Amino acid sequence: MNVKQALIVLAIVVGSLIFIFLIILGLYKFFPEIFGLKKETKTEKVEALKTEYKNEPMIVLSRREYDEWLQKSFNASAIVAENQFLSNYSKYLQDSLKKLSNQFTGLEKFNKDLSDSLKDWKGKYDEKARQVQTLLAQIQQKDKMIAELNFRFEQISKSGKATTDSAKQVVYSTFAKIFENSNPQEVAKILEHLAEQQALSILKSMSKKKAGKIIDALSPERSARILEASFKK
Repeated sequence: MNVKQALIVLAIVVGSLIFIFLIILGLYKFFPEIFGLKKETKTEKVEALKTEYKNEPMIVLSRREYDEWLQKSFNASAIVAENQFLSNYSKYLQDSLKKLSNQFTGLEKFNKDLSDSLKDWKGKYDEKARQVQTLLAQIQQKDKMIAELNFRFEQISKSGKATTDSAKQVVYSTFAKIFENSNPQEVAKILEHLAEQQALSILKSMSKKKAGKIIDALSPERSARILEASFKK
């Protein structure tokens, strides 16, 4: 729920409360017995006023003046009662609005936290997507290198120079130079796809330090087979 929707709900609630208040006020004024109050007749009101003011000094009024004074007194009492009721109900409305305001404040905080979480998740997702793209590019590059290596081996084996060790060593040395500046883990993945003799020849053409790092990156089984191949040669 956004702020605009929250304000609409608040306006509906306030309008409903005002409508209910007007209904209650009308019932209180014209049907007080609903609230457990006795509806006084005009005669009872007159008697009540007479009792209230019986100790007051005698004032001589005409019938018309007396009726006017009586009506004004009754109206004043009704206004006081209405004002008290309005004051109490206004306080109730203010408390209700304060509670609603606190609830909307909580909703705004929840929406902000949710938005921040979504942004954080999107950032992590984008980072993972970039990592995947990088890995795919690396895989494609390594596949291309493997295919090129196999192609050169095939070309050499088909040529008249394939039987000479020097021709093969040229290829091994070429790739050894390429792999000198490559990541040992990535080179190890490539050597996993070559024959043991081919992998051994490339490693022997590299520096001992670099070859050692690549052997460490190979699986133990693969390292053992390359070592065994070195004894057979």
